[in-house]
Amino acid sequence: MPLTNLNRRLNSFDRTRGSTRKVSRRKINFKKIAIILIIFSVVFYLPARGVYSAAKDVSKNGKLISQGFKQNDLELIKKGVAETKSSVEALDMSLNFFIWLKVIPFLGGYYGDAKSFASAGVEEMKAAEIVIASLEPHKQELGLTGQPVAGQDQLAQVVKILDKALPNMDKVIPNLKKAGDEVKGIDPGKYPENVGSTRVRDRVSQLKDFIMGAAVAVENHRDALEIAPEALGQSAPKNYLILFQNDKEIRPTGGFITAYTFLRLDKGHISTTVSDDIYRLDEKLLATCESKVCPLTPPAPIVKYLPEVSGKPRSAWSLRDSNISPDLPTAASEFERIYQLIGEGLPFDGIITIDTQVVEELINVTGPVDVFGTTYTSENDPRCNCPNVIYELEHYAEVAAKGEQDRKAILGTLMTQVLAKALGSGADKVPDFIVSGVRLSNDKHIMFFMHDQKTQGALRELNWVGEVKGVGEDEGYLHINDANFAGGKSNLYVQEKVTYEINVGTDELKTKLTIEYKNPQPFNTWLNGILRDYVRVYVPKGSKLINSKGSDDPVNTLEDEKLNKTYFDAFIQVRPQNSRTLSLEYTSPIKLQGKSLPLLIQKQPGAKDHHYIVKVNGSTKAEFDLTSDKQLDLSF
Repeated sequence: MPLTNLNRRLNSFDRTRGSTRKVSRRKINFKKIAIILIIFSVVFYLPARGVYSAAKDVSKNGKLISQGFKQNDLELIKKGVAETKSSVEALDMSLNFFIWLKVIPFLGGYYGDAKSFASAGVEEMKAAEIVIASLEPHKQELGLTGQPVAGQDQLAQVVKILDKALPNMDKVIPNLKKAGDEVKGIDPGKYPENVGSTRVRDRVSQLKDFIMGAAVAVENHRDALEIAPEALGQSAPKNYLILFQNDKEIRPTGGFITAYTFLRLDKGHISTTVSDDIYRLDEKLLATCESKVCPLTPPAPIVKYLPEVSGKPRSAWSLRDSNISPDLPTAASEFERIYQLIGEGLPFDGIITIDTQVVEELINVTGPVDVFGTTYTSENDPRCNCPNVIYELEHYAEVAAKGEQDRKAILGTLMTQVLAKALGSGADKVPDFIVSGVRLSNDKHIMFFMHDQKTQGALRELNWVGEVKGVGEDEGYLHINDANFAGGKSNLYVQEKVTYEINVGTDELKTKLTIEYKNPQPFNTWLNGILRDYVRVYVPKGSKLINSKGSDDPVNTLEDEKLNKTYFDAFIQVRPQNSRTLSLEYTSPIKLQGKSLPLLIQKQPGAKDHHYIVKVNGSTKAEFDLTSDKQLDLSF
C-alpha cells in the first residue's frame, strides 16, 4: 500500500475520532442540562405551578362564598365552602413540596406562615361545613333562599342565624382550636406595611386575629356568644345610651364626654332616637337642680384643677365631668346617679362608651362618609398631621360651630351614618368589621356597662367593661391614669414613655417609675395647647412613697378603698414642642413567692399605645407598646 494512502487513512481516522469525542461531549452536556431541567421542574416549577393554581382556586372559590352571602343563598355558600375546602387542601399539599425552604434563612419564616395559614384554612372550612349543616333545616326561616335582604334587616338576620347556630358550637371547637394553634406563632410585624396599594401587614394581622378570635370566642367565651341574641333585642327591645368620649382630651375612663345618643335594638334592627351635645343634658340637670337640692359636690381634683371659665373653683359636679374614676363601672354608676336627678329615671338598659378611635377605624373599613356636606376619611390630614375624620370633628366642634347649641352633636350624626353604611356593606366586609370591633374592645376604645348581670358578667370575662382589677398579695400592679384638665386636644400629639424598674431586696420590693411626656407638635390655638395633666398612679394597696420628682404640686399618697388600691396623684404641664418627666420611687408590701413576680399592667381606656420598659434589678425583662392590659411573669 502506498505510504501516502496510509497517511490519509490515519489522518481521516484521527479526524473521525475527534469528531466522535465532540459529539459525545455534546451528548453529555445535553444530558446534564436535561437532568437539571427535570430536577428544576420536579423541585420548583411543577410544585410552584401547583401552589399558584391552588391559590387561584382558593381566591375564586372564596369569591363564591362571598357571592352566596351577598345573595343570601345558603346553597351557594355551601357549594363555595366545599370547593374552597378542596382548593385549600390542594394548596396545603402543594406547599409540602417546598418544605426544604424552612431551612433557608428569611424565606423559611414566610414559608412557615403560608403553610400555617393553609392548614388553618382547611380546619376553618371544616367548621364552616358543620355550621352550614346546622342551618340548612332553617334556611327558609332565616331568609337564606337567595332573596335580597335590606341593609337595615341584615343585623336582624345575623341575630337569627346566631341563635340557630349556637347549639352546635361544641362540634366546631376542635377545628377552630386547631386553626388557632396553627397561626398563633405568626408575627405580622415582619411583613412590609404596603406592597403597592395593598396593606400587607394589616391583612396578615386581620387574618390571624380573625382565625384566633373565632377559636377563643367559641372555646373560652361561649357565654358572650349566648347573650348576644338577647343583648341585640331578639326577645325584647333593648335601649342603650352611647357616650362619645374624646380621647384627644383624655379623661380617666377614655376621654371628655362630648355627646350622646340613644340606640334602640329590636330583633337586630337598629334605630337612633335622641342624639345631642352633652351640654344639653347638663343644662337640663342645672334647670332641675335650681328648684331642688341636688347632691352634686364635685370631687377634690375637679375643684382644684378644673375651674370655671371665670377662674372660680367649681361648686357643682356635671355629667360631662362625671367620669373621674378610672374604673368604668364606678364612673358609669356615678353618671347614672347624676342622670336620675333630671327626673327621667334610667330609660336605657346599659351604657356603651366609644371614642374617636372607633369612628376612625370604622370609616377605615366603610370608606369615606359624608355628613352635612363634609367628607370624613381615615386618611392623614396635613392640616393637623392626624386622620382627616379627627381634624374635621374637632374643627366642627371647636371652630366652625362655636357658639351653636349643638356644637358637639355632630359626632352622633356621623356615627349614625357610619352604622348605616356598615350595615349596607357587602358580606366581604363582615370579617373586617368583626376583627375591628373585637380589637377596639380589647384595646379599650369600646366599653360596656350593662344592667343585666348575666350580660355584664359575660362582657367582664372578655375584659370589655373597663374595670380596675384586683390582684393577690403576691402580685405586682400598675395603672397610670391621665386626666387632661385644659380643654385642648393636646393628647392627639402627646407621647408617653414609661420605665418601670423593680429592685428586689431581702425584705421589701422597691420600685422606681419614670414617665416621660413629650409633645413634638407646634402650638395650635384650638387643637394643641398646654396639657394640664392630673396624673394618678395606681399601685398595690399599702405602697409607700419614698421620693418624687417632676410634679408641679406635691405628690400625695391616697387610698381608694373601693378599688382596693393605693394611688399617688401629681400634676404636670406639658407645652407644645416640649417635654416633662415625672418620677416616683416607692415600696410595696408584696409577699414574694420564690424567684418570680406576677405583674399586671392595666391600660387606661382611650389612651394611645404608650411604650413601656420593665426592668428587674437593672436587667430589662420586657419592652412593648401597651395596646391592652398586660400580664407579665418577671423572674429575678
